Amino acid sequence: MNSLFHTNQPSSPPSPLRVLPTPEARPKVLEYLSASRLKCWQTCRRQFYFRYVERIKTPTAPALFIGQQVHEILKLHNWSRWKDEPFDPEWLKSELDDSWEDGLAADHISWKAAGDEAKAKEQAWAMLEAYFEESPVPPSENPEGVEVEVECHLDSFDIRLIGIIDLVRPRGLIVDYKTAARAPSSSAGPQQHATQLSCYALLFRESTGMQESGFELHYLIKTKQPKILVTSLGPMSEQLQSELFQLIDDYLEGISAEAWIPSPGQHCSWCDHQTACLRMSGL
Repeated sequence: MNSLFHTNQPSSPPSPLRVLPTPEARPKVLEYLSASRLKCWQTCRRQFYFRYVERIKTPTAPALFIGQQVHEILKLHNWSRWKDEPFDPEWLKSELDDSWEDGLAADHISWKAAGDEAKAKEQAWAMLEAYFEESPVPPSENPEGVEVEVECHLDSFDIRLIGIIDLVRPRGLIVDYKTAARAPSSSAGPQQHATQLSCYALLFRESTGMQESGFELHYLIKTKQPKILVTSLGPMSEQLQSELFQLIDDYLEGISAEAWIPSPGQHCSWCDHQTACLRMSGL
């Protein structure tokens, strides 16, 4: 399944959104693929344009910042397990303090009210404590991989696919951590993250020569009393792989055509680029 790059010039006047080089030059946005880029493309091509072509910086949402901090501590926890070091909650709490301050210095976080930051930090640690107590991963289990940076070249598309896998448990069981305000339904979770998991499956298979045994989505739910939810899935199906390849085709063709059309929906109300998008559409 080869991607199609349009080399003929359009007969109509150029779009005012045209910002990429001439079609025979390879735009930087096509240097590589990632699950986050593909997911953004699925959500809204206009949002993709603002984020990855224009590279407009926006404040980091508190929920995203909390998720980043939780991921950082889970990474350190898994590295300790990989090195057979004893579980040390006080050390992890200290690391959260340091990581939190580093994150605040590096990003502009859009806290809504005074005191929100302190509450968010307490919430992050409460979720981590709940996970340490209820984790489905036995303390004695050694990971096969932690924060695994993987890359492969997709020959059919002549492009690199890159990704970072949170945790690989024994027998190639791929784990991805999610923080969420509420528990997803049994179908919504897998469907929402199908593109990401399919990318991880391709990366795992290309790097190991083996098929993953399955996936686990570990949800840390940000309720008053944090909850832990685990969704288990089998290996990537042939249907999902086919859908991923069709998505990649659409992605490469759409970028080459500079088709930055919006995808209106509820997500517009919390999109950081809503004002610019409305202006671009003449609304």
